[in-house]
Amino acid sequence: MRIGLLVYFLRKALENIWTNRFLSLVTLSTIAISMLILGLFSLIYLNVQQSLHQMGGELQITAYLQETISSEQAEVLRSKVADWPEVEGITYISKEQALARFRSQLREYAGILEGLKENPLPASLELTLMPQYGRSGNIKELSTRLGRLPGVAEVQYGRKWMAKLRVFVEVMKLVGITVGGLLLIATIFVISNTIKLTFYSRREELEIMRLVGATDFFIKAPFLIEGLLHGLGGALLAAGGLSLLILFLFSHLDLPLRLAVMAGSLPTGQLVAGFLGLGLLLGVLGSMVSLRRFLRP
Repeated sequence: MRIGLLVYFLRKALENIWTNRFLSLVTLSTIAISMLILGLFSLIYLNVQQSLHQMGGELQITAYLQETISSEQAEVLRSKVADWPEVEGITYISKEQALARFRSQLREYAGILEGLKENPLPASLELTLMPQYGRSGNIKELSTRLGRLPGVAEVQYGRKWMAKLRVFVEVMKLVGITVGGLLLIATIFVISNTIKLTFYSRREELEIMRLVGATDFFIKAPFLIEGLLHGLGGALLAAGGLSLLILFLFSHLDLPLRLAVMAGSLPTGQLVAGFLGLGLLLGVLGSMVSLRRFLRP
């Protein structure tokens, strides 16, 4: 009996969708586009955050040494810093090695260095950190401690662009929450209006059903299922669209930090399940907002 009743509700919901197929198509498209935009924001945010997290462990600190420090003093300093628990590896780069490296980086333009009377580049120590210490706060503290050592003239670790990247992540998070919230509210509104118009188109039929003893639940159930179907369909379209967009567009772009989405960023079962759950929730909320004013005693 319950299965038969569920089949009846589902059939009536599908009839409603078919009768108002243009409106239903608009509703499905709105849900799909809204969730697709939300999914894109989420993926980009997660990728940037993951890249930032990974770069924290790979970030290198360079300590430039004073001109007056000898190679023996530099070696003592290198040995001292190498014993720090945060340091995974440390390399001493002499003035000559620094110039040779710079010359190789210039390639065909290396000839411009021929007129140099003396080597202007300082010796340096290049530190590679343990992965667990490669975070912005630890790097800053370590950089300050390193800069206080005798013989160290300057310490660099790219803090400016790291700070800008973190600001970008926070801005994207705020924009994503704001845009996502507005899109979800708009989606609920669209579903609500769709159900409302369907309800009005069958108002006389529903009034007769109520007069012959049909309960509010019996009358409202097909509309609730209709909202669920709209949300489910829109979520499936969004998940499929996001997969295609990643496979055929972003994976072929050479964006900074590989924000173009790595293989592990493709929509997984968890992401698809999240889309479906959100779609069902939007469908229920949209239907309830529309029906809460109807069929009151």
